[in-house]
Amino acid sequence: MTYQWQDYTAADAPIAESFLDSAARRFTGCDEGWEDYCTYWLGEPETRPGENFWVKLIRLEGEPIAVMALFLGDGVLLVSEYILSPAMRGQGHGSAILRELLSHGKEILGFEIPRARAVIFPENQVSIRAFERAGFGFESAHPDGDALFYVYERDESRDP
Repeated sequence: MTYQWQDYTAADAPIAESFLDSAARRFTGCDEGWEDYCTYWLGEPETRPGENFWVKLIRLEGEPIAVMALFLGDGVLLVSEYILSPAMRGQGHGSAILRELLSHGKEILGFEIPRARAVIFPENQVSIRAFERAGFGFESAHPDGDALFYVYERDESRDP
């Protein structure tokens, strides 16, 4: 694997917060900050860390470059939040990290990932392209038009 995946801890909050520039705040559900986002979801009664909810800090050659929150429900992995360091954007890491997650789910999360979903703001064209390059396809738009749903389904005849 190219990237190092580690479980996020509260000590990593300053790193994750540093990734939240104005673009990331505009296109994520983390407008109140990454730590508030994590605290909210960890406080939900249905959240079981390591079973149906994971937060990962992703490193490249030891340097933190991304943070990702993932939910598992009904056998489908949801990429809930995914923020790449501003310094690493535009270099292909966004889609490469997603491809690595999809192809190495067993090592990263403990299970294979046959199906995944993502919710992306329509204005976030950079994320749309990254998810599409990773193998996700457009599924539908929210009736309000404020969100797009993308889906990945493993093609058993090829690697993701």
